[in-house]
Amino acid sequence: MTRWTATLRADRFRRRKGPSRTGECLLICLLSFGLLVVEANFPAVQKVRGVGELMLVPVQATVRLVSGGFRGVQGYFRDQSSLMRENQDLRTQLLRQDVDLQQMAALKSENEVLRSLHTLNAQLGSDNLTAETLPGNPDPSRHRVTLNKGSRQGAYIGQPVVDSGGVVGQVTRDYLVTSEALLISDANHALPVMFERTGLQAIALGTGRRDHRLLLPFVPAHADVNQGDTVVSSGSGGLFPAGLRVGVVEDVRNSSGEAFLEAFVTPSANLESPRQVLLLRSEPLQPGAEPGPVNGDSPAAAAGS
Repeated sequence: MTRWTATLRADRFRRRKGPSRTGECLLICLLSFGLLVVEANFPAVQKVRGVGELMLVPVQATVRLVSGGFRGVQGYFRDQSSLMRENQDLRTQLLRQDVDLQQMAALKSENEVLRSLHTLNAQLGSDNLTAETLPGNPDPSRHRVTLNKGSRQGAYIGQPVVDSGGVVGQVTRDYLVTSEALLISDANHALPVMFERTGLQAIALGTGRRDHRLLLPFVPAHADVNQGDTVVSSGSGGLFPAGLRVGVVEDVRNSSGEAFLEAFVTPSANLESPRQVLLLRSEPLQPGAEPGPVNGDSPAAAAGS
């Protein structure tokens, strides 16, 4: 109780000791009014004020310079940061547009392939089967592709496979929902062909090379075969329809003293990375029959079929 009383008395003493807030405000107002009266009636005070203002000019200029420089530096870094964010946003937008453009280009290419297959399907008959290749090769040393259509959809062994460019190969294994096709560039594939310009018939053998070139051996030395000639399927053997584009003659070789020529053909079909293909419908082979010159027989045996 005593401590509280002492605190209260000290507080009252401090309040009595100093002027009140109202008194302080009134005193400041009186001083301000007095200074205004003195300045208005005594010119010397105005001169002192002018000298003071003149002395403050460099200080004001320095303050403005420092303040302007600070604002300029602050604005520079702010603009720099804004430009960096804008640049990053533009880079991100450009990357997205590049991805969209690549997807559009892929879709355009796929659309063109589908249009070509549709046209080819209309020419060969609308009862053909469209298929896509699946990623992966069961045997990298063999030129084979896996298709997403099997026996359930109507694929069968020996069925010709073509794309918008020409002959791709033929089905060698059929499963329930997938099938496996052997490319014409495989070393175990042989295809009866003829030269479109002259009608001369030959056998196109797969070489197994990475460039997918085909070899036409045993072409008579007196035959009219030139570089750039178009090679098409002859229809012999009844497997591939006649007139399907196979490739273009790239090179013709004749060893000295030999009675035959060797012609190398670049395939017209996309054998490097086929995507959309067409499985041609025809009468499936009877069980036990050979699907065509795809086995390990010699080229002469294949030519005689």
